[in-house]
Order: sequence, then structure tokens, then C-alpha cells
Amino acid sequence: MLIGLRMIAARPHDAGSIADRLHLSAREAFVQAILAEVLNPKTALFFLAFLPQFVNPQRGPVAAQLLILGIVFAVLGLFSTVVFARGAGRLGNSLRRHAGILRWQGRIVGTIYCLPGLRLLLTQR
Repeated sequence: MLIGLRMIAARPHDAGSIADRLHLSAREAFVQAILAEVLNPKTALFFLAFLPQFVNPQRGPVAAQLLILGIVFAVLGLFSTVVFARGAGRLGNSLRRHAGILRWQGRIVGTIYCLPGLRLLLTQR
């Protein structure tokens, strides 16, 4: 809740300075994303639970079928991620150009951060 209150009280240009400090190159962002996905246990569970349903031993080597299905999944995931990332980048750039949006951004995000704290405070035990 303290973070939320600080964001509500912060000046609008403070939010921009945070974004400037968090700037990553495309290569750094890509490496971080690959590491996060490889180390994510949900990815392994997905492949172990979902892909074997589409493998038919009569149609050839099981390992080759799993490899092809995994490659198709990775290509489709890469395509959708690129589309969403480009769209979010363009939307973010256009929103940052408007001073009114920057003025209210910290207050809105700060309020969102405060809501769980207020709920916890008001919840009777």
C-alpha cells in the first residue's frame, strides 16, 4: 500500500524516469524471455500433457512427430508474441506523447496498488 501511495503522490515525470532506467536492448530482452520460457515449468507440463495427444505411432517415429509439433507451437507462439509486442510498443509510445495520460498514470496505478491493501485492511477477521 505504501508503494501505491508513493505513486499517487509522485510527479508525472517520475514515471518516465523509471521507464528510462528499465530500458533494455532488443538482444537483452530476447535473452531474458528465452531464459524465462526455458525455466518455466508450465512449458514442460504443456508439452508433456498436451502434445502427446496428437502423436500417432502408426504415422512414423514418435520423436519426429513431437519435434514437428513443438516447432509448430514455437513458431506460432513467436508470431503471436511479436504481434502483441509490436502493438503494445506502438500503443505505449502513443500514450507517452500525451501529458494528460502521464499525469493520471501514476494516480491510476497507485490506486490499483492500494486496493488490495485497503481490502485487507477492511476485511474483518
